Amino acid sequence: MQVRAHHLLCACQFRGYGYSPAFVRQVSRILLLWQHRPGLLLTITRKPDAWCRACPRQGTSSCHHAGARDAKVLDTLGLSTGTRLEVAAARQLVTAKIDARAAGLICQGCSWLDGGYCRW
Repeated sequence: MQVRAHHLLCACQFRGYGYSPAFVRQVSRILLLWQHRPGLLLTITRKPDAWCRACPRQGTSSCHHAGARDAKVLDTLGLSTGTRLEVAAARQLVTAKIDARAAGLICQGCSWLDGGYCRW
């Protein structure tokens, strides 16, 4: 399954809120799959993924900023586009390398971080 790099961080902070009811349903389904299949292989990308398909902001300026956020995540986690890793390994990596300072730098300007939904 392909996943945008910054969605690895969002997956750890998702609280059931989102851009639209369809987006929340889609992300909830994906995270439930990840929970039940921790060995599922993820391929890291900087392109739209399954989360993006239900996002009403797809193609807007918000969406265009996502690529820069992906690049910061890749750098911070020491990954590159195309890296494959299991869901469980991805979660461990995020937990080990992302703290409040790193999240503040990566997610600067993100409405979810600014709104207090994400708590690193």
